[in-house]
Amino acid sequence: MGIKKDLMGQRFTRLTVIEEAGINKQRNYLWKCRCDCGNINIVNGSDLRGGRSKSCGCLAIDKATKHGMAWMLAYPSWLDMIRRCNNPKDKGYKNYGGRGITVCDRWLKLENFIEDMGERPEGLTIERIDNNGNYEPGNCCWATYTTQLRNQRVKKTNHTGFNGISWREDRKKYQVRIQADEKQYHVGYFINLQRAIEARQQAELKYWA
Repeated sequence: MGIKKDLMGQRFTRLTVIEEAGINKQRNYLWKCRCDCGNINIVNGSDLRGGRSKSCGCLAIDKATKHGMAWMLAYPSWLDMIRRCNNPKDKGYKNYGGRGITVCDRWLKLENFIEDMGERPEGLTIERIDNNGNYEPGNCCWATYTTQLRNQRVKKTNHTGFNGISWREDRKKYQVRIQADEKQYHVGYFINLQRAIEARQQAELKYWA
């Protein structure tokens, strides 16, 4: 563990330290910071002192816009990635930044992100290979929307443990659904969970193959 340095009240470009935020898995001291744009971020103290963290991500967004890179297909994907990890007001924050998913320091700059990932192919979106991992080189790829659906975590509200299979109390049966090409398809109702699983697997072969 490094030596703790009191950063309370100090300002680092657009970030102002407002309180301590504990220690991360690497035993580094963390600080809660308020960005000039109003967002709140938890930042590694060494990144603040070393100049690697200067804002919640809005500084890089401003630079990208000024440098004329906002026309690229990768830009909206990069922008959404930054927002859902760093902006608590974003609708997707609870599933990303809210559960500890971060964007690596290198990718806070659009040019670095594009250098590592390349331009986004038409119709593809960014996906994390390890769904519990961060947005960083080696853990991301361009994927179809259907591929992303296939790799989604099972929702906490799903008590069957299988994506697309839910228990319908009103029917006393398992309902099977599948999403493909941004459409929701109803597969059927089944009394037996094993039969529901088999039906879901058959649907995946039909819609995702």
